[in-house]
Formats: sequence, C-alpha cells, structure tokens
Amino acid sequence: MVTAKIEDQQPDGPSAKSALLFEMDTVALGARQIRYSVLAGILKEQGITLTPILYSRYCLHPAPAVYMPEFLKAVKYTAASPEEVVERLNGETTSRLMHKSTLISDGLIKWIEAAKARGAAIACVSILPQLAADDVAAHLGFQRWGVEVFSALPSSTDKGFPRAEHWLRMAKAINRNPKRCLAIVSNMATTKTALAAMMHVAVVTDEFTEYQDFCGANIVCADLKEVKPDVFFQEISF
Repeated sequence: MVTAKIEDQQPDGPSAKSALLFEMDTVALGARQIRYSVLAGILKEQGITLTPILYSRYCLHPAPAVYMPEFLKAVKYTAASPEEVVERLNGETTSRLMHKSTLISDGLIKWIEAAKARGAAIACVSILPQLAADDVAAHLGFQRWGVEVFSALPSSTDKGFPRAEHWLRMAKAINRNPKRCLAIVSNMATTKTALAAMMHVAVVTDEFTEYQDFCGANIVCADLKEVKPDVFFQEISF
C-alpha cells in the first residue's frame, strides 16, 4: 500500500494543476548502485560473487522482496532466508543513504526547482518503509521544496510497487489529475505502470537499466542535466 506524508498546498502558477513525481531511491539518490554494493557484500560472506550481469538479470525490480527468493536460489545462497536478506539490504541501504556523502542528483534538483517555480506539486515514492523514507528525505532537505514523501513498501496483501494503482493513489493524495503528472523513473517496470496510469514519463537510465525497453516514455536520458526542463515542460503542456 502506498502511504504518504502530506504537506502544505502548492503555490499558484502556470503548472499549478500539475505534479512532478519521482523515484526517491533510484532517481534522486542512486540507490540501485548502493543496493548492488550492499548485496555484493552479503553474498561475499558465503563466498558468492555478485556480477552486474546477475544483478541486472534478477534484481532490477524496485522491491527487493519480489526478486529475492528466486535470486538467492539461483546463486545458491543459503546463509539466511530471503526475508532476512531483504531486511538487511534495506537497513544497510538506508544507513548509506543517511550518510553525509549522499547527495541529491544535480539534474533532479534542476527539474524540481523548475517545476516548483511553475507552481507544480512535488512528490516522491520510495520502496523504504515510511519512517525510513521520511528520515532520508529529512536528512537530505527535501522539505526545502515541499516534497511529499510516499512509501510503496508492499503490505501482506499487496504484491508491491510498481502498479498503475500506486501512481494513481499518489495523484489522488496530492489532488492532481494523473494526466497532469510527470513521473521521473529509472526502469522498465515503473515506466510501464506510470504510462498505464496515463502519466507523462521521463526515464533516467543507469548502467543496469540502459538496455531496457522504454517504449512510450516521453524522454529517455542518462542525466536530467542533459535536458532543459522548461523546454520539456512546454512540450508536454505541463
């Protein structure tokens, strides 16, 4: 279930009915690379080497709980249960995200500030538990832009983020029409579900996802700094 921390109303402006949504973990903070490093360390304790190929094959779903059972079976890891590995992976990832060396992507800051200047609402989604996501967001100063923080951590009855309904819940929570939302995502799964929710989509790739199929996205780039946000916003009537 997606839950949220709701902040104040957004100012008026040309995009006052629009919203910029982004994946906090991967788009803002590069958490996919951090998770790779943490998971490599966990496997190394049992003498197993994690390679980028293995990680790309099994571990690109936003929720580690979704892929972990099959992945651990494939690499013959038996030192702990999938649930225990997921808990450790999330815990160590959160700790690293809270480190003073962790920085928000410069390109994303540029887009957030451009959207904010136009009067758009700003929100992000994280696969971390709500309290952990809030702590990371507070540590990084997301409040300076009034970013509303959502957790997409799967519940016992939820198969987990991403599904179209998760994006739709976010739009409803911030009182925005999905068609006026721009989702900034980082992988094929979130691209397809954001598109299914009728949102505009910008994709930021990394070394693990650059080969994926992003058909339907409005734009695909390796760094948001490569694109002028105001020009793009004008093109999609944001």
